[in-house]
Amino acid sequence: MLKSKIKIRLAELDIRQQDLSEKLGVTKQTMSLWVNGKSMPTLETAFKIAHLLDCKVDDLYVYKEN
Repeated sequence: MLKSKIKIRLAELDIRQQDLSEKLGVTKQTMSLWVNGKSMPTLETAFKIAHLLDCKVDDLYVYKEN
């Protein structure tokens, strides 16, 4: 299971979810699902998120076994 750490990175950079969703061209609802770990973006989008948040994809997700 992957756990999202996008919310933490957004807070560190003082960026709103809505601002990031607009830059990515996705809905606020989709961004909320990604931030809360209810769904995952495509790999390509994960790299875009990491680029926009100035970090690595590995910084945004943690793998935890059930």
